[in-house]
Amino acid sequence: MKYFTFIGNHDAIGPDTIGFGAALTIFMNYKDDIDGVYILTTPDNPRFAYKQMAEKTKRVMQAEKSELSVKIIEVELDSPVNFDLVYSVMLDETQKLMEDDSIIKDEKIINITSGTPTMSTCWVLLQKSGLIPNAKLIQSFELQFQRQYGKTCQEVNLEIDDFPEIEFPSGVKRELNRLNKEVNVLREEKSVNIIDKSIPSIVGNSKSIRQIKEQIKRLINTKTHVLILGERGTGKDVVATAIWDIHRKEIDKEFIVFDCGVFNSDLILSELFGHEKGAFTGANRMKKGIIEQSDGKMLFLDEIGNLSLNSQKSLLRLVQFGEWKKVGSSTTNESDIQVVAATNMDINDKNIFRQDLKDRFDEIIVLPTLRERKEDIKILVDHFLLTQKKNLRFDTTVYRQLQKYEWPGNVRELQKWVNRICRGFSDLQLSWADIPEIYYPDGDDTTFEEGFPSLPININEYIDSLRFHALEQADEKPAQADVLLGLKKGTIKQWLYQRNKRNKL
Repeated sequence: MKYFTFIGNHDAIGPDTIGFGAALTIFMNYKDDIDGVYILTTPDNPRFAYKQMAEKTKRVMQAEKSELSVKIIEVELDSPVNFDLVYSVMLDETQKLMEDDSIIKDEKIINITSGTPTMSTCWVLLQKSGLIPNAKLIQSFELQFQRQYGKTCQEVNLEIDDFPEIEFPSGVKRELNRLNKEVNVLREEKSVNIIDKSIPSIVGNSKSIRQIKEQIKRLINTKTHVLILGERGTGKDVVATAIWDIHRKEIDKEFIVFDCGVFNSDLILSELFGHEKGAFTGANRMKKGIIEQSDGKMLFLDEIGNLSLNSQKSLLRLVQFGEWKKVGSSTTNESDIQVVAATNMDINDKNIFRQDLKDRFDEIIVLPTLRERKEDIKILVDHFLLTQKKNLRFDTTVYRQLQKYEWPGNVRELQKWVNRICRGFSDLQLSWADIPEIYYPDGDDTTFEEGFPSLPININEYIDSLRFHALEQADEKPAQADVLLGLKKGTIKQWLYQRNKRNKL
């Protein structure tokens, strides 16, 4: 009997392991009948030395049966979960063995438990199609289930009467197919790497983030009007900046940002389009608006959902035709301006957003919440740690706990959490057990909504905390924080400048 198996993550042998993994469990159950073993092993990775694991497995097998023939077959797999590659490699390696008449005629067993689910599926396909004849599929049980079922493994019988016939491809054809699929995978990976390098500010490898990067790179140019949607903290400003970085014109030396949430409805049109002298009370002179100043450039209109429906109507003609009028003027002006806008509001609500304005944008980018792309949490945390320069690291227990949290404040909340940890720790590796509960993202973090702080307090520190809290609520926009606190325009910006100046002394 011949035995075929991959070496998987759970087949490690060491002083801390309890019992055997699937590869050895099945061998021990059938060892009296087995006279030849073929162990397939993939390239090592930072966590698992598969070749070393295979060598240890071979030694244990031959210690049990000294005359046993054990062959370790190293296979090149860039991805153990890419079906096209895995199937091609497994087909190629097994058919080389099937060229030996003694192997093809002998009874065989196949371990379908070790390795990735993709590998298990490929073993089933190879066995059911007759490409590995006279073979049985064997499933191994983990230790807890061995006690429950009273056995260590069992045969998996998948009888399918009408399983399709699969022709045996020639060795040359198999090799060409395998190489072609590897080339396609490498081409896709190269394309992904190129896009990642061209948009380094958007961090993440999830499917939704990759689609956004593709959208920015391939579907947007210097003429495209873009509307960015997403909850607060999802990174709408980051995406807008990435668009400007890639698609700005030569004349565009500075990213122009206009926060539509800062001005009230009476002033917003004047700020956007300018006004003529005498257009309204207090208009003592003609004023250029942000639209006129941005001619030939890209303009980012943040929080566009805060515009009144009437203001949105004026913006519609700019987006569609490049036309606009100063407040108090009947003259129509034209500007070659690219509008990138963002909002966290529901643009499908007719009471909030004009549907005809929504339709004028060439591209709409919808940002996922962090809870919808939790696979990016580790990448984001590592990125934020690097920016802090605190030589701080987390082990896997921290990342697992962070993925359990829903992050209602999205990426911004995660970044603030990392920054907070970095204020309290440096130059060490933390596990979740090392982090005090006060630092937990869903823990008892003091907020101003809870009421007044306990007295006595340092009034200056309290005022600073209040200003920082307003900045957080204003998405780090000083002008909006001024509005929230009822302060004169520019107060928070000047306060931050002076604070940073003192910190440098």
